[in-house]
Amino acid sequence: MNDAEKKVMEIIDAGRDDLIRIASDLIAVPSVSGKPGAGKYYEQMADYLDGEFAKIGIKGEKLSLPPGGTNFIASLQGCGHGRTLAMGGHYDVVPADEPEWETDPFKAEIRNGCLFGRGAADMKGGLAVCFMTMKALAECGVSLQGDVQFIASVDEETGGPYGIDYIAATGKCVPDMFINAEQTEMKIVTAFKGCAWLRVKVRGRSAHGGRPETGVNAVVKAAEIIRMLGSLDGREITYKRDPFLNGFSMNISCISGGQAVNAVPDECSFTVDCRFVPGQDYNEVINVIRGKIAEMSAADPDLDAEVEIISRCTNAVRFPADAELVEVLSQSIREATGHDGEQCGFLAAGDNGVFHRQGIPALVFGPGSPAVIHKANEYCNIDDMVEAAKIYALAAMRICGAGQKV
Repeated sequence: MNDAEKKVMEIIDAGRDDLIRIASDLIAVPSVSGKPGAGKYYEQMADYLDGEFAKIGIKGEKLSLPPGGTNFIASLQGCGHGRTLAMGGHYDVVPADEPEWETDPFKAEIRNGCLFGRGAADMKGGLAVCFMTMKALAECGVSLQGDVQFIASVDEETGGPYGIDYIAATGKCVPDMFINAEQTEMKIVTAFKGCAWLRVKVRGRSAHGGRPETGVNAVVKAAEIIRMLGSLDGREITYKRDPFLNGFSMNISCISGGQAVNAVPDECSFTVDCRFVPGQDYNEVINVIRGKIAEMSAADPDLDAEVEIISRCTNAVRFPADAELVEVLSQSIREATGHDGEQCGFLAAGDNGVFHRQGIPALVFGPGSPAVIHKANEYCNIDDMVEAAKIYALAAMRICGAGQKV
């Protein structure tokens, strides 16, 4: 480790309290996806980050797509002759309505070396780590060839179009590599399940509930389709199990149908969450589902259904162990912690899918555990947050071509 890298490590160690402050302030903003008024909290998040970056001399920019919310990006500029590394993630969170919360979920609390609160692990703790990384790089006096970019987006939890998809569409963020600071227990995610969210719409014919034989019950027909989907096997949908990702899965998640207890429902819809492994093509799986429903319709003239794609259609991605970003992160982990980094798989690409589709290497590595998210008493280990900032900083210096100026 050279002098510049040692200096960055020292700044991050000295900034532990500042890291906790940033994470706590972010947790305090109830930026819950899908709730009425969420937009004002997204705006508040962006304004807060803009102010904090301004304090360290880094200019930020808000990217808004009404009515979905406000995103934020900031860049630590190099001299223009190197590669760009982006890091960050999302600042929307899931609701915190669970009665088991032992504290106010939007008031961060430190216990046993961990920071508790909604978003501590998913993923405001990770965003605070990325901010501390940028701060340390800005303050250490190192000369970067390329840029280091910070991204904070909305809409990740709901899979909508207003977050990372919109940022990518603006052309404001086209890095050479991306590190997503989602919670991975400090493991490098090198394999990502593909994903497709579908909605099956079933149409029936309404009738009085006392004479159901005169109508076509869309709920009953939807149940027949659901039973068919549950019976699909390896002959209809083929795949090979992956050591990191296991196998293909399909989950029936939401269902809605009917308007009154005394009426035959004339419509019903349900959603399907498909997760793919390497070697599968999501188009082929969707075509199998559509084909099986078409077979059912041919045999039953009263069955009328269609499949529409909601969002998040991606194929699985697997990075080779010797991919440059994997090797850089592994080396940075060894130097920052003294032990080798472990690789693992993740159940979806999340925001990384945008970069994967553009051919940009994008991995996930960050503090916190998937086991504690989306439930009461979410937390993130503070020591891991400090170590993650060091690892990101070392990776940025290697990828962006840091000089020796201190």
